[in-house]
Amino acid sequence: MNNHQQFIRPFLLRHSNRFAAARCSSGISAFDSLSSTYKPLPHRTADNRGAAWYVCGPTVYDSAHLGHGRTYVLLDIVRRVALHLHDSSYRGTPRPLYVMNVTDVDDKIIKRSQEMALRNHQEGADPIALARRYEREFWQDMDRLNVLRPDVICRVSEHVESTVVPYIQQIVDAGMAYVISEEDSQRRHGSVYFDVRAFEEKSGGLTRYGKLAPDSAASSAFFSWDTNDDNINNINVSDDTDDDDNDDDEPLQIRKKRDPRDFSLWKYRSRCESNSTEPESVSYRSPWGPGRPGWHVECSAMIERLSRDFSATHVFSMHAGGVDLKFPHHSNEIAQAEAFGLATDSISTAAVNSVGDTTHHGHAWREWIPHWMHTGHLYVKGRKMSKSLKNFVTIREMLDMSTVLNDDDGAQTTTKLVQVDKNEWSSPADDFRLWCLGLSGSYRGPATYSKDRMEEARVIRERWVRFLMEGQRWLDDLQSSCNELQSSRFWYPIDMELFQAVTDCRIKCHNALIGRASIDGEKGSFDLNGAAFVKELTIIAENGLRYLDRAKAESKSCPEEPLRFTISTLRELLALVGFTGKTYNAGVENYTSGQLGVEQSNAAKERALIDEIVAFRAAVRASAINGIKNQDGASAAKEVLRLCDELRDGIMPSHGVEILDRKFNSGEDTTVAAGGGGWRSCSPRVNSDNKS
Repeated sequence: MNNHQQFIRPFLLRHSNRFAAARCSSGISAFDSLSSTYKPLPHRTADNRGAAWYVCGPTVYDSAHLGHGRTYVLLDIVRRVALHLHDSSYRGTPRPLYVMNVTDVDDKIIKRSQEMALRNHQEGADPIALARRYEREFWQDMDRLNVLRPDVICRVSEHVESTVVPYIQQIVDAGMAYVISEEDSQRRHGSVYFDVRAFEEKSGGLTRYGKLAPDSAASSAFFSWDTNDDNINNINVSDDTDDDDNDDDEPLQIRKKRDPRDFSLWKYRSRCESNSTEPESVSYRSPWGPGRPGWHVECSAMIERLSRDFSATHVFSMHAGGVDLKFPHHSNEIAQAEAFGLATDSISTAAVNSVGDTTHHGHAWREWIPHWMHTGHLYVKGRKMSKSLKNFVTIREMLDMSTVLNDDDGAQTTTKLVQVDKNEWSSPADDFRLWCLGLSGSYRGPATYSKDRMEEARVIRERWVRFLMEGQRWLDDLQSSCNELQSSRFWYPIDMELFQAVTDCRIKCHNALIGRASIDGEKGSFDLNGAAFVKELTIIAENGLRYLDRAKAESKSCPEEPLRFTISTLRELLALVGFTGKTYNAGVENYTSGQLGVEQSNAAKERALIDEIVAFRAAVRASAINGIKNQDGASAAKEVLRLCDELRDGIMPSHGVEILDRKFNSGEDTTVAAGGGGWRSCSPRVNSDNKS
C-alpha cells in the first residue's frame, strides 16, 4: 500500500455511510403543489414503466422574456438531474419522457396578427403563420440558453379535431358540460361550458373542484357574475401568459352560465357572421358548430391522448409550469381530467401505480397526475415582469446585450440595453443559468432580476473559469517533456486536504440537487437547493486556486492526480446542470463547439502573439522610465506608461491574459517574455474602471 492510499482509505471508511446514502437515494425530492408536501418525484411504476413529465409551454404570440426563461431553465436543470439519476441507477427503466405543448390557437395570437396586418396595411392575416414565427424564435432562444429540447412537442392546432373535440364530447355526454346556444342558431350551435356543480355531484365527494386554488377561490362565493375575472386576477394571474379566463366569456354568456366557476371548453365562432374577424385557419369543426377550444381543455385532452400513445412505456407522473398557472388553469385541467375519468371509468388507471390510494365510501381514487411543480414569478423593482408594464427584457435581448435597469421615480420601470464586449469565455446564457440556479432564491419563490445580481453571477462564474484555466495549464505544464522527468506521484498532506475537501463538496452538491442538502449544519428542506449547489462549486474552485498558489510557492513537484480530480469534478458538476462548454471546458485550448459557434485559434500562435505584445510593452516601458529619470520628454513618457497600464489592466485581461510587473518566483505559472515582464492566463474580464 503506497503513501497516498494510506491517507485515502481511512477517509473513505469514515465517509462510507455518506457515499452509501448518496448511492441509495430513490430520486429527486421536490415540493408538490397538490399535496403541499415535499416528496420524491415518481421515476417508475410498479410494472417498471418510466415517468412522463408534462410542461406547459409558450403561447406563441410574442417574444419570450426572462420570466419565461427562468422557468424553462430551472425545469431543464431538474430534468437533467433526473436523467443523470436514471442513467446511473435506473437503466432497466425507460428514461423520463419530457413533453411540452405549444399553444398556437389563442385569442392573443389572433389579436396580434390582426394588429400587425393593420400596421402593415395588409388583409387576411394568418394567426398560424404568426404562431410559427414566434414558435421558431422560442426554440432558438431555448437552444441558446442550452435548454434541452422536449422529447415530444404537441401543438394545439394539430390536435383540435382529432383529440380535443372527442375529449369534450365525452364530458358533455356524461352530463358535466353544457352548451349555451346562440340565439340565431337553428342547430343548437354554441359555446360549451364545464359544469362545476354537476362534476362535484357526480364525483360523490371523491374529489372537488379547485384542487390547486386557494381555499376561498374554489367556492362559488369567491366568484360573482360581475367581477369574476377581477377576483381571479387578484390571485396569481399574469397579464401576458394567457393564464386567466378573460378570453373565455362573452358578456351574454357570463349571464347564461349555471355557476360563475364554470369555464369554456369550446368557443363557438360562426363562419356566417358578416362582421366576423375570425380567420378560417383557426376555425375548426365540432358538433357544436365551428370554433376553437377553450384554453384550459387543450392540455388535459393532449395528455389523455399521449397517455394512450405511450401507455406501454410511460405514465404521466409530473406536471409543471409557472405559478401563474396554478389557478385557474391547472385547477381546471385537473377538474376536466377527473370528469373525463368519471365519464370513461378510467380514474383507476390515470396515475402512477406506486402512488397511494385515497378511499371514500369504499371507493379507490387516484390522482390524475400525482406531482405538480411550479416556479415563481420574476420581478423587476418590485413589479412583476410583464409586457403591459413595459418592464420586460426578452431572452434574446439579454443574450445579445447587457441589460441595465434604470432607476425611476415614476410608476413605470424602463429598461436600457447596452452592448457589452465579448471574449472567448463570456457567456450571458451561463451567467443567467447561474443566477437562476443559485442567486434568484428558491425556484418556487419570487425572484428579482437586476443588473447587480447578474453581475454577481458573472463574477462567480469568472472565478470558476479562472480556476479551470489556471489549473488546466498547470497540468499541461506538468506533462510537458521538460517537467515529466521531475514529476512526483507522492501525496503530501496538501494533496489529501484538497482531495477530502472536493469529495465533501461533491457529496453536498449531489444532495443539494436531489433535495437532501444539509449545508452548514442546517437540516435539509427536501427540495432542490440551487444556492447550496452554487456555494459548493465555488468552494471547489477556491480550494483549487489555493492549492495552486501553495504548490507554486513551494516550488516543488506535486502529483497531478489531486488537481486533475478537482478539475474533472468541477467540470462534471457544471455540465450536469446544463452549463455550456464555454464554462465547463474553460482552459481546454483545443476546445471547439459547433453549437457555440466558436473556433479556437492555434494555441502556439496565440502564445507567440502574446509574447510579442508583452515584449513590446516591456521595451516601451523601460524606455519611458529612462526618459523620466533623465527628465527628457517626461509628459510623453507618462502617457506611454498610461497606455501600458491600460494594456495591462484593460485590454489584455479582456482576452484572458494577466500581465505581471512585479517580481515573481521561478516556480510560478508564468511565461517570461523577451525584454522582461511576465504573463499568465486568467479568466476573461473587463476592468471596472473602463466600463461605460
